[in-house]
Amino acid sequence: MRFQIQYPACLLAAIQFTSCVVDAKYLPDQEPGVQELRPPVLANSAPAFEKPLQTFDTRKPPVEVEMFVMSKCPDARDCVRDLVLPVMAQLYDSGIISLRPTYIGTPDDSNAGMACKHGPDECLGDILELCAYELHKDRPQMWLGFINCMGQNYRDIPQDAHVSNCASEYGLSFEQLERCAASEDENRGMELLRSSARRAIDRGISTSCTVTINGKTVCVRDDGQWKGCTGSREDLAREVQHAYDNE
Repeated sequence: MRFQIQYPACLLAAIQFTSCVVDAKYLPDQEPGVQELRPPVLANSAPAFEKPLQTFDTRKPPVEVEMFVMSKCPDARDCVRDLVLPVMAQLYDSGIISLRPTYIGTPDDSNAGMACKHGPDECLGDILELCAYELHKDRPQMWLGFINCMGQNYRDIPQDAHVSNCASEYGLSFEQLERCAASEDENRGMELLRSSARRAIDRGISTSCTVTINGKTVCVRDDGQWKGCTGSREDLAREVQHAYDNE
């Protein structure tokens, strides 16, 4: 496996649980912001994403949608496939939506390491997906397609064959992802994940998958159930449109 990046063992602590919620004892003294969350596979949806966001001449800034996820979490797989991806495919050309992924984990500031709920392989999967986002931020047909593809067989993350196949399917360079994931440069690799995890902690979010609109939690997928929402792509699209209309 080419993706056997050798971080010191202390950097990637494994916290093994079956659900996709970070135990509150690993977070600062904040309440986890848990409420409640829900296909086209992106391969054939790419034409809906052909225009980069910056080409739109919109009267208002786009609505900020954020998905808080873990790469080896089945709830994240369902949330991306059934909810986030279809809504992006529907609304992206309108210029009213922007999307960013944020990964949930626990930074260990004593040694610049990370603990991920489903172990070190999840930490590496998170890093690879964040690298895809950083490398192709303005082309969600690439980075969101890659994340969706990775999630369909999340148990195989971060095996080389799985990562390489998903990268190839959505036009990403496997070698670029590898360099980004292994890099010790600022804002690359481990620091991307640490920064992302701190963002989730700052917002009090510990459940994968949590979807927010302009910072407000609107939908959660937890333990195979939608919470605080119907899980309907139509409902989420209407909420995004409403947020845009009322800015």
